[in-house]
Amino acid sequence: MRSAETVLGVLRERGKRGLPLKRLYRQLFNPQLYLVAYGKLYANAGAMTPGVTAETVDGTSLATIETIIDTVRAERWRWHPVKRVHVVRRATLCCIPDAIGRNLEGCFWAQ
Repeated sequence: MRSAETVLGVLRERGKRGLPLKRLYRQLFNPQLYLVAYGKLYANAGAMTPGVTAETVDGTSLATIETIIDTVRAERWRWHPVKRVHVVRRATLCCIPDAIGRNLEGCFWAQ
């Protein structure tokens, strides 16, 4: 399996050139992407904010990441609704997904 830095670099370059992304779904089986995403998320103070469920990002472990990958691989993953809150510093509505959703989203936003 390719390293997370290699995968994110290829995705970044294809995005800059406006090329389509192919076989993106299988990249969700790479545990390194989840670790990179977790590294970006856990330092953020907003990661401690509970979403729709009571889970927060700080409760993520390697076992949780393996469970997420197994669920995605078996095509049983379902996105959960998000909680909208007003963030004063941006004066916009933000969507706060649950902890697993944050980690999945962070896989490809962790650039």
